[in-house]
Amino acid sequence: PERESPRGRPEERAAAHACRGPAMAESPAASDFVKSKLDEFFWEWLCLPESQKIVRQSIQAAKSGDNSSLDVTAPSPHFSAHRTSPSGRPSPLGSPHSRAGLAPHTVGDKDGVAVPPPSEWREPSPPSPREWEGKGDDKDLAIPRFWWPKRQRPTDQLSASTRQAIHEHFVKQKLTDGIRTYQQLEPIVMEVFRLSKYFVVPIFHKIKVFFDIVDGSAKSKTSLLNPSPVPITEQMLVSWCQGKIQPDDLVLSFFYVVKKEHNNWIEREDFSIFLMAILLTHPGLDFLRETQEFQDRYADTVISRIFFVYDRKDVGRIHLQSLRRYRPSVIETWKQLAEHDDIKMVRDYFSYEHFYVIYCTFWELDSDHDFLLDKDDLLKYDGHALSRRTVDRIFSETPTKFISAVPGKMGYEDFIRFLLCDQDRQTDRSMEYWFHIFDLDGDGCIRDHEMKYFYEEQVQRMECLNYDTIPFPDILCQINDMISPKVEGVFRLADFKKRRKFAGTFFSLFSSLNKFLAFEHRDPFLAKQEQMDNPNFTDWDRWCADEYLHLAMEEGDEGDDDGGH
Repeated sequence: PERESPRGRPEERAAAHACRGPAMAESPAASDFVKSKLDEFFWEWLCLPESQKIVRQSIQAAKSGDNSSLDVTAPSPHFSAHRTSPSGRPSPLGSPHSRAGLAPHTVGDKDGVAVPPPSEWREPSPPSPREWEGKGDDKDLAIPRFWWPKRQRPTDQLSASTRQAIHEHFVKQKLTDGIRTYQQLEPIVMEVFRLSKYFVVPIFHKIKVFFDIVDGSAKSKTSLLNPSPVPITEQMLVSWCQGKIQPDDLVLSFFYVVKKEHNNWIEREDFSIFLMAILLTHPGLDFLRETQEFQDRYADTVISRIFFVYDRKDVGRIHLQSLRRYRPSVIETWKQLAEHDDIKMVRDYFSYEHFYVIYCTFWELDSDHDFLLDKDDLLKYDGHALSRRTVDRIFSETPTKFISAVPGKMGYEDFIRFLLCDQDRQTDRSMEYWFHIFDLDGDGCIRDHEMKYFYEEQVQRMECLNYDTIPFPDILCQINDMISPKVEGVFRLADFKKRRKFAGTFFSLFSSLNKFLAFEHRDPFLAKQEQMDNPNFTDWDRWCADEYLHLAMEEGDEGDDDGGH
């Protein structure tokens, strides 16, 4: 039928006004805008053919007093929210009668199809792809499980598939008498346990200790690499694996293999046997086998770097949650060792280049070679770059406690932590380290008076070197633009983590004269080119590469001088 304007018939307008209900009626407290929008929506609704049909039915029902003649069939899928009011008239969508006040019930349409109660009325939503695929199927649609919580410990019993894989390796190698050498255990560790090749020797030793075949305190080259006096049978291997090996969770296996039985964390000494195995068997470290001192320092360096990443509270313990959370993954890096005979190709944790740079840097500062640094030693670092106030804060042990156990002295491990924080100031650990140095009052904010305290010494040093100085207000304005703190002039740790690209520059301005001058005279095109040449390198990687080349050139020059004499 042709649409009619509802304004043409007085009785229709009266019925329409009754349908609006108190919720849509004008209220003295309502704004003009709200009233105009309600009127607009109401007239749009009233202009619909379906609405006009309902209005006419309401008029007829009111005249005849017979409510059974009302057709309450939903005219369209989007017009299904109508039900009768207590007076028998249909309530428009959004009126009080359509929202609450009546007990839930169903309303039958003219075909006898039940309409859901008001509490179940919803705007129809498009079907999902699974619903389209299963349309016409009576089967219930179930969302498959997509997340499983991480295990906190390996299962007490190895799975049948793991036991079968171990058995197949015994059969394949014809180990009827059992395993006698670590080479025979290697394929099981790598293929079944899915651990690093350089876990084979430590696991071989741990199994022998577990069954009292050898003394646990004996960790010499002979005891680690020599064959087992008693063969390790398949049953013995499976028994040792129970509660330690979880092939589908490498982090869990790593954690339970490395740690002591009675601990729920990894300590520094737990890594000793694993580093010894690398030093004894990795082809890239053959040249260190005759120099015990360098072997010890290399192991100390690797362990310190691992704890720097995973022991965020500096308590000397690594927990399972930390192993899962932080990167780079030491588990994956350990596996990479088997892929490269040149250990310099593995940059994270195990790089010999990085160890050499760290060790030589420390050795040059340690004038009396007692492997302890005092304040005067550290002041020589990077060509006397650090200010004395910065060094005083470091030795106050505010950013982190020293583990040297000698008051007022920084040990080798402490220096490694400092160096990692100084040469890569964009990491979380580095930002936390330097933030605590500058937060003099420990209130969680760095304010202008704290920055000025450090900047005063920088200005004095620049004046002694006849450099132009920059007024502190100008510096403060620059760093506010650079870091964009939430509150201008008040810098919180979260502000630096949001703008970590500039965090290092902020801390360098107030602590290191060399870095401050390098920032003032920087070449942005050269810096961009360096990043493009090695896009996967961190600031730490770039610094170590430059320092290693510099040290190598110095050794070459010294060799030429010796040859000339």
